[in-house]
Amino acid sequence: MARSYRHPNMTSNAFSIEFPELSDDHIEASARQLLSDFSEFSGSSVSTPISVESIAEHFLGYEIEISDEGLFADPDYLGGIIFASNVIQVNASVESNEGRYNFTIAHEIGHHVLHRQIYLEASAENASNILCRDTNDKPLIEQQADRFAAALLMPQQAVSEAVSAIPRPSKLKTPRAVRGYAATVTKVGSMGNVSNTAMVNRLIDLGYLSEASYQRGTSHDFSRRARPSFRGTLWRLLTRYRRRLK
Repeated sequence: MARSYRHPNMTSNAFSIEFPELSDDHIEASARQLLSDFSEFSGSSVSTPISVESIAEHFLGYEIEISDEGLFADPDYLGGIIFASNVIQVNASVESNEGRYNFTIAHEIGHHVLHRQIYLEASAENASNILCRDTNDKPLIEQQADRFAAALLMPQQAVSEAVSAIPRPSKLKTPRAVRGYAATVTKVGSMGNVSNTAMVNRLIDLGYLSEASYQRGTSHDFSRRARPSFRGTLWRLLTRYRRRLK
């Protein structure tokens, strides 16, 4: 999922700023309002898949830069936002992964909506510094931007309508079953520009997958070690015994 970190050379106190705690309802409402404002701006209703590129570039006035230099030579830094110059930067390693690419942009839009004004007011002298999206810990503002990104790309109403349109499996106890269910919701809801991991987490947040665990997008999220069967264990023991007799 999306996370933000400061540039190693950042001199401002960006992460010592006391950003307010925001409720999930507030973040959801903020994402809905942005979609409503964009719909009015574009003169047409907004439907899934949500084009976060269009929102960032055409509505909010940001330039999206793809980079593999400087900070972004490190693949752990996925993206960043520079408020003063209206630039969203995305690591070149992310560009080919549609789900991660869109979530990165949506995450930076979340910073614009939720944090831009507070950040600029608190650090006016260093306003050109960059908030960067990394892949490790999550400070409060990064959790908020993650939640906003999910609400923007996977609107609550769209997810709810998709869930209502498909039969829910009686058992969703295995990682494979959870992943398959999320894939079906993604397809029915026309949200093909998000990752399976993002949809799993969104379904958990909205209460549709209370039995599942949050995913981080790594390979072990959806894998489990097979438990050895009694027959397999017995066969191995017999094989060892026969070898000893030879």
